[in-house]
Amino acid sequence: MTANKMVVSFCNDICNSTYHHWTSSNKTRLKTMEVKTNKRRGDPGKPPGLHRTAGCTVELISSHNRVFDYLRDIQNRPQWERMSSGSLVQALANITTGPDPRNCISVLAMSNHKEILLLQECCTDATGSYVIFAPITPDVFQSMLYGVDQDIPLMPFGFSILPNVSGSTLDGTLLTMVFQITVKNVSSKQAVEVVTQIVKEALQKIIEAVN
Repeated sequence: MTANKMVVSFCNDICNSTYHHWTSSNKTRLKTMEVKTNKRRGDPGKPPGLHRTAGCTVELISSHNRVFDYLRDIQNRPQWERMSSGSLVQALANITTGPDPRNCISVLAMSNHKEILLLQECCTDATGSYVIFAPITPDVFQSMLYGVDQDIPLMPFGFSILPNVSGSTLDGTLLTMVFQITVKNVSSKQAVEVVTQIVKEALQKIIEAVN
């Protein structure tokens, strides 16, 4: 299933390894928002070419349920995401994947990007949550409606949302965002700057909204 491939790919992207080593990219080195990046090429299931991935973990005082509910709400998306800023976001399809109706797979459309849809999966339980997205084309969406599982390259991005446990008590949320771009017509250094700025801007807006 395409959504499952997206989630597995995101989990691989968020992990560190000797091959995909994360290095600090933001010059300010603020402890509250240190963005790290890595370079990838030839990963299975990804579009061809060189990709730059940026990730950052921040501590929030809000509960992980509040953060999850904010990020999964498509009406909030234009508030924090650059691509959907100023756009009307609507769900073209929504499939619940468990007894909690917040656990679901959706396909989202943006009024200012007719050629791109977003596949979204949200999942939550007491141990943590995630909200993960990947751009897809309308043709892929039509194939999904007919039950055709295409082996398409995906570039997932999104959030890991974990309760921040201090001793025996909950103390807010650990929010990790991962975003990636394909390096085209720019230098690798410029790509790092772009993807780092996207992550920093989004997280700052989310912090302002939920804290």
